[in-house]
Amino acid sequence: MRWRSQAPANSMILGEHSVVYGHPALACALDQFITIEWQARTDNLIQIESALGNHTTDIDQLSVHPNLKFACLALRAFRNQLPHGLTLKIDSDFSSTIGLGSSAAVLAAMLSGLNAITNAQYSKIALFEIGHQIIIEIQGRGSGTDLAASLSGGILYFEPASSRDLTPSAVAKMVTLPVTLPIILMYAGYKTPTAEVLQWVAHQWQAKPDALEQLYLAMGKLTRSAFQALKEEDFPRFYQQIEAYQQYMNTLGVNDEVLEQLIRQLSACPNIQAAKISGSGLGDCVLGLGSLDEASEETLSALEPYQKIMINMTKIGAYTQTLSALSTDSNRE
Repeated sequence: MRWRSQAPANSMILGEHSVVYGHPALACALDQFITIEWQARTDNLIQIESALGNHTTDIDQLSVHPNLKFACLALRAFRNQLPHGLTLKIDSDFSSTIGLGSSAAVLAAMLSGLNAITNAQYSKIALFEIGHQIIIEIQGRGSGTDLAASLSGGILYFEPASSRDLTPSAVAKMVTLPVTLPIILMYAGYKTPTAEVLQWVAHQWQAKPDALEQLYLAMGKLTRSAFQALKEEDFPRFYQQIEAYQQYMNTLGVNDEVLEQLIRQLSACPNIQAAKISGSGLGDCVLGLGSLDEASEETLSALEPYQKIMINMTKIGAYTQTLSALSTDSNRE
């Protein structure tokens, strides 16, 4: 048997930082994809081929390659349901060094594929819960918003199971909106890992925990309001809330000189409706909603040194196709 799984890249729109503490987020799926080609084997070996490394193990051991943790732990989660070994080839349309959620997209594609291969028939929310546990195991923390976006496709309103209510019954809420918006991402040329940014914020605000909590509450309230505006297709109000959230990111302290320059230049473009940091900040990407059409020569010149990620939102979430029922030559190298 052969299968092909795909999952889209993703980007945060609203909810950065506050979502880690139980508040909602808005994210979107983007039309560049992680693709996994699966081949059934007649033995119990697991072979993974990827630009980040190659790895051979077996179903019983399922050792973890340091560069393939998300793939390996997804396989572990389904180990008891795997009827045979597998050869996997993982390809990506985009670089893992820019903020398009490559790890979450790999995890989403893995979970989709394993759900189909084992005929487990897990719901999307059940796959999210499995994947979120994997994220916590690898990173120690994380809301899983990026995973939810890659699983669902489209623009996603995501409400995590409250960080203060870790009971077995606490389940995340995922609502997909039938809306797509024009988008451009500008990469600053560097990024700070999210865990480091979260630690930095915690340190900066350690003397003002109540003020930080109030800031996160305000971020959450604004995200809910933006979700309502999108549902009502009140785009002017939605764009205003994007810009208001950026002010909260400034207050939090995760803006820097390069990101601010990118936001200013994008905001000067007549066809950019709003611009803000996308992700945890202190580097990575700035998101602009709109296009660079009719931007001035001065603005285009100022943006020239930075990588422009021309990309579209997509309604396609993670999915898996069965390609063939043929199992001959299944152990080819």
